[in-house]
Amino acid sequence: MNFRPGIPRYLQIAEALRRDLKGEGERIPSEHALCAKFRVSRPTVRQALDVLVQEGRLYRHAGRGTFATAAAGNDRRLRVIGSIDDMMALGGETWFKPVGREMAPVPANIAQALRLPPGSSAYRVSGVRHADSGPFQHVTVWLPPAIGATIVDEDISNTSLLALIERHIGSQIKFLEQTVDAALAPRSVAELLQIRPRSPLLLFERIYFAATGEPVEYALTYQTGRRYPYRVGLSRSERRS
Repeated sequence: MNFRPGIPRYLQIAEALRRDLKGEGERIPSEHALCAKFRVSRPTVRQALDVLVQEGRLYRHAGRGTFATAAAGNDRRLRVIGSIDDMMALGGETWFKPVGREMAPVPANIAQALRLPPGSSAYRVSGVRHADSGPFQHVTVWLPPAIGATIVDEDISNTSLLALIERHIGSQIKFLEQTVDAALAPRSVAELLQIRPRSPLLLFERIYFAATGEPVEYALTYQTGRRYPYRVGLSRSERRS
């Protein structure tokens, strides 16, 4: 490959790999083979692969290798998340592997969000959500004690936790507050998502409210890839005369 001056080599390698992808499930050559093919160092190859992982075009499977996902934009299963209903539907399209469930002291900011007294304990559920292309979300959820006690032992691997909460409270979750930020993957999260530590991720902080206005869930989600993009609608307020 003849590298063009002025453009980082890892980006040119990522472009070449992207161009050659043939379809979902294709196994990508090993890092050693790619080093030989492009005549670059392993860190450069890893940077190129990381670019495609973050784009959602590749995923890593521990012990097996790196594989192609369906091409972004051509996958009929691509879901745009634009509502609470979309988030609940995600539970039926993917599967969730719990990592921990326990009663634990609530950090002060989360206690405030859930309107719990300082020093309270609540139910904490953490785990990783998987699609056909591999893991793409690391989720930590905090539930008020009255809600958590009734659903903490439920099988949540193939359903939405929001649906279980609605069943418990007997009414719909009607509203959420969401903050989106960029973050670098902590080592523990990166290991579960099968990416390199400090890889760039989206970080979602969400507080869900019942129709009564009571907070029923606080969720902190690290998300990788572009398989499940988010849609936000904005409108202009009416001008006052």
